Amino acid sequence: MILTKSIKGRLLLWIFLSVATLFVILGFSLHHKFKEVVFESVDRTLHSKLQLVKGLMHEDGNDIEFELDEIVLGEYAIPRSGHYYQIIVDGRVAAASVSLVKEDFNLTSGPPESFDEIAKEWIYVTVGPAEEPLRVIRHDFAFLDKSITILVADSITESLAMINRITSYFFIIMPLMIILVGIVSFLIASASLRPLKVFSSSIEKITHKTLNERIEKGRQALELQGLAETFNSLLTRLQVAFESEKHLIADAAHELKTPLAVISAQCDICLQKKRTSKGYVDSLTEIKSVSKAMLRQINGMLTLTRLDSGMLSASTFRKISLHNCIEDAIRLVEPLAKNKTIKINKEFCEGMTVLGDQDTLTEALVNIIENAVRYNVNDGAVDVATGIKGNQAVITITDTGIGIREDETARIFDRFYRSEATRGTEGTGLGLSIARAVIQAHHGDIEVKSEVSRGSRFIITIPLQDTKQG
Repeated sequence: MILTKSIKGRLLLWIFLSVATLFVILGFSLHHKFKEVVFESVDRTLHSKLQLVKGLMHEDGNDIEFELDEIVLGEYAIPRSGHYYQIIVDGRVAAASVSLVKEDFNLTSGPPESFDEIAKEWIYVTVGPAEEPLRVIRHDFAFLDKSITILVADSITESLAMINRITSYFFIIMPLMIILVGIVSFLIASASLRPLKVFSSSIEKITHKTLNERIEKGRQALELQGLAETFNSLLTRLQVAFESEKHLIADAAHELKTPLAVISAQCDICLQKKRTSKGYVDSLTEIKSVSKAMLRQINGMLTLTRLDSGMLSASTFRKISLHNCIEDAIRLVEPLAKNKTIKINKEFCEGMTVLGDQDTLTEALVNIIENAVRYNVNDGAVDVATGIKGNQAVITITDTGIGIREDETARIFDRFYRSEATRGTEGTGLGLSIARAVIQAHHGDIEVKSEVSRGSRFIITIPLQDTKQG
């Protein structure tokens, strides 16, 4: 149903159904109560007449005498007037109103409607001599060892007519009220959702070119202020992501432009004239070296893209040994360390287990240890130590290299950033960015402390799964 697929439609439907149902219930309740009040009024009148008739009865020796002269006139004297009484003594009609025409007319032909056990009074609804609807009160009692029954009846034709008129009014008014409820429900739903429409139009104005704009929280309805705050937070994250993507594309274009120019130049040189085999080999060697550097950059960018897209998720993590990751990383960097005669020293605190992905965590450690070796001095050293601080595993990687200027330490984790001292050496500028992204995905952190010409120290912290100190 289309109506239930929209908030406005559901709100309209619920308000309409709720209020319409309330009106219907209220209408039937009022109708029932009105009918009850009308019949209670008739019953009180009948009870008064019953007491009047009963009061005209008195003892005459051993017999019962009825002084009915006071009520033989008026409504009881007119045949089929709709007002009747009947007195039955020991099952025989002792007296009856002239209006009955036939003294033995059965005023209780219908089933009893109610019974008052204390007063010994029954209420009947039956048909009178003129085929009119009657309401009859019957009172049984004993007097002078005789069983006496007094019946008093009144026509309820006018009462029923009044009830029917009220019922007709209800049937006319109720549809009008329900239509009015529908109109009011529509107006309420429209007014209630107008702030949402304003909020939606504000969102529509924001495009990829205007991500710096924000929804004014204070101008929104109270219920939408939380949503506005959440949406603004989303816009901030999107803006950061877009800016990051723009910088990534710009930096990638800049970084790949130089090696592509080198490859193009080498190809041009080779094609200008015939060369010796050695000349071709030298050109191809240069092209291969530049291509490998480009491939490292592209692989680095792909790794960052996968990390940005949420490739690493805590739901896929498992228990791993942190020392296994460090050992694997050191083993991969050792050939480079041997070429530069750099010694890698290890000092481990045993039994450190974390939740994570072993391959990516190893790759992050490789990037950091490789930097410590690559930008070290010949015959230098790299110290890799682990420890525990609270519920955190701490990895410290210290080198004796060229160090980093204080004004550059805040930027070394930026993508493609390379410090002034490292721009003449091999590298992509992505290693530390990848390392930080991987460590943060493991709910850890990384910081650096460095002095120029004295070396750098990278401190990594990762939450422990459990701690077992050896």
